[in-house]
Amino acid sequence: MPNPHPTPPPKGTSKFFLLAGVVVGLVVIVAFIGMNAQHAQDSKAQQSGQVKPSETPMHEKDLGKAPVQPK
Repeated sequence: MPNPHPTPPPKGTSKFFLLAGVVVGLVVIVAFIGMNAQHAQDSKAQQSGQVKPSETPMHEKDLGKAPVQPK
């Protein structure tokens, strides 16, 4: 038979879950804004003809990268 008077949860539990939800929400929002800002910066650099250093081929035999264009 269930207890007719269950023990109440600790008093700070709801505040903890509310604070944890706010912190997780802020982390998601900051990550979303940061990723969009980085994407905008990359797009602007790509449109101006700049190539990211990680995408530049070291020599013409690099696999998986664009061939070196003579200037």
